[in-house]
Amino acid sequence: MARINWEKIRSKFAVTRELAYFQSAGMSPIPRVVYKTLRESYKKIYQYGDMNWPADLEESKQLGHRLGTMLGASPEDVIFMPNTSMAFSVVGLSLKNTWGQNFNLVTMADEFPASNVPFEYQGIRMKYVQPLEKRYPLELIAGQIDENTRGIVCSFVQYGTGYRHQLQAIGKLAREKGLLFIVNATQGFPIFPIDVKGMHIDVLSASLHKWGCAAHVGAMFYTSENYRRRFPAPLAGWLSVMPPPDDFIPTQKGEVFNPFSSAMQFNSGTINLQSLLGLKASFEFMEKTGWQNIRQRVLLLASETIRLLKQIPQVEILSPHEYPEEQSGIISINLKDHDNQQCVEFLEARKVITTIRQKNIRIACNFFNNLQDIIRLKEGIEAFLKK
Repeated sequence: MARINWEKIRSKFAVTRELAYFQSAGMSPIPRVVYKTLRESYKKIYQYGDMNWPADLEESKQLGHRLGTMLGASPEDVIFMPNTSMAFSVVGLSLKNTWGQNFNLVTMADEFPASNVPFEYQGIRMKYVQPLEKRYPLELIAGQIDENTRGIVCSFVQYGTGYRHQLQAIGKLAREKGLLFIVNATQGFPIFPIDVKGMHIDVLSASLHKWGCAAHVGAMFYTSENYRRRFPAPLAGWLSVMPPPDDFIPTQKGEVFNPFSSAMQFNSGTINLQSLLGLKASFEFMEKTGWQNIRQRVLLLASETIRLLKQIPQVEILSPHEYPEEQSGIISINLKDHDNQQCVEFLEARKVITTIRQKNIRIACNFFNNLQDIIRLKEGIEAFLKK
């Protein structure tokens, strides 16, 4: 296997020329090929209006097929939604339409709001599993399930701590208990692989501006065929229902509309195809590098970051890191006797970009980072502590 030239790949990201960027868990920067693709796709609209719309639509469909393959699913099971909050709002409404409100969903106390707000806003009760030293052993999740529980909702990777759930084990538990398994894969996909069938996942959403390296492109939304049979789409638009035999638009009036049996039933209307073309270019770029290579690079950089930051006595590493299978690119730290927010601001002035989550400093290592970035981070924290 050819050795990966990570510095060459790093050079494709303009952000690396100036910044030590550790904010991919907020939004990844885009590589040059995505910038070029977006610029050219908008230029086509500038020059030709919607003349290329059919071809762009076909490319976006091919991207959906690619994502379905990556998930181990049928291409018919995947569409794009504006974001995970919208996807889960649709799911919550479907569940409520079927079950009323006399049920609950089990979820984690550390969840990002997109995993709980859409359900709670509709009056669905959420039961929160409290972590044990930032981890979620399976027995803690099982302990929250009661006779009214109808599903488990969890992130693949927790946004605050970077804890990576073992989805296969949780999915097996859900299947044994006859529960739905609903996953927010935003902080894990596409860096870490997902097999929706092997993991018994019924519903999955992943907002791809985090690790998709394509800016605000929306969310990939997967639903199983069995889920769609049990919980049909509660909302409809012109692209989610079948047209008459003599038209490609549902022009019928005053008739019963038949939703598509595929995930297209959730596709209410037109979306920004140009952003999807950028996402397609990004995935092609990353696939050429190799998903396993990228994953190993991210975990290597995260481990090196933890190793170096452990050398600073005032730094407390909060993210679980004893078990490799629970690690991700996200590291959460706390400065024991100093203000975390002030440290983030101090680092930003030195062009080292981190952020605050759950009142701690969150660091996200991506495959374009290198050892020099991590050293800049360590030296920046040390300089702040000496102030």
